[in-house]
Amino acid sequence: MHSMLRACRLCFLSILVSNPSCGSHRTQSLNNEPAKASPTPQVLTQITPQKPVQARSIDKEWKNGFTFKTHSISEKHDGYCPYELSAEYPEAVSDNIAVKRFNRWIKKRVRGDVARFRRLEVRAEPRAQRERRRSITEGLEITFVLYYSDTRLISFRLTHRVMAAGQMHPINYYETINYELRRQRPLRALDLFRRGYLKVFSEYSRRWLTETYQIPNENWFIEGTAPRIRNYHNWNIVPDGILISFEDYQVSSHSFGQPELIVPYHKLLKVLRRSPLTRRLRRPQTLGRPVQPS
Repeated sequence: MHSMLRACRLCFLSILVSNPSCGSHRTQSLNNEPAKASPTPQVLTQITPQKPVQARSIDKEWKNGFTFKTHSISEKHDGYCPYELSAEYPEAVSDNIAVKRFNRWIKKRVRGDVARFRRLEVRAEPRAQRERRRSITEGLEITFVLYYSDTRLISFRLTHRVMAAGQMHPINYYETINYELRRQRPLRALDLFRRGYLKVFSEYSRRWLTETYQIPNENWFIEGTAPRIRNYHNWNIVPDGILISFEDYQVSSHSFGQPELIVPYHKLLKVLRRSPLTRRLRRPQTLGRPVQPS
């Protein structure tokens, strides 16, 4: 038996020696020279630049024809329906009668928004007191962004930041205003655009947004950029084109933000109505030269 086992071991060793791909001879040749290691294959990966996942505002300013002052309102109320409110609105510095009328108009408009919010809170107070039910502190904050102004036009946006009971976070609502000084009222879309402007807005917005950002929800995005009036009621006239502002939750979730974009005037030539103002828009250099933010 032992002689048979010994013969088997010798036979097995002879196989290993004759076949360098087995056992301990896998990395060493028969003449005891070190074997050359095979190069490790390298996989070259190309990193694709990632698009932003959060929207950004337009990082640009334009020269204004008027100097503006800011007026502020601030109020805090404690009780069963506590609330905080603050509001800012512009005043153009000018002796022109049309500009003075604009100042009275915007003052009345913002103070009216503040008064409506205050009345809602005051009306809710007695019931909450009877039920001894104290709500969270609700809030209203109104701010403005001034885009452009000249002897014909004042273009700006009011942002209403509202915190109400039942909300997880404040929500922004926009009110864009293009105030024409000659008519002494805000311009309407039909004052400026012909039929078909919504399609132009929609096609340009979809292309620009998909090229600029990662869109997390396609169905949400398609619905929020469809050629409907409710999707494009926030627009402002600026020297480079029509600035469009999308509101909270319009094209995506709150975390995505509120994107802004500018539709250039050369994309709108077929849908601009003919008027003294739009003739100037067809030659945007007459509106003023854009300047870099300070």
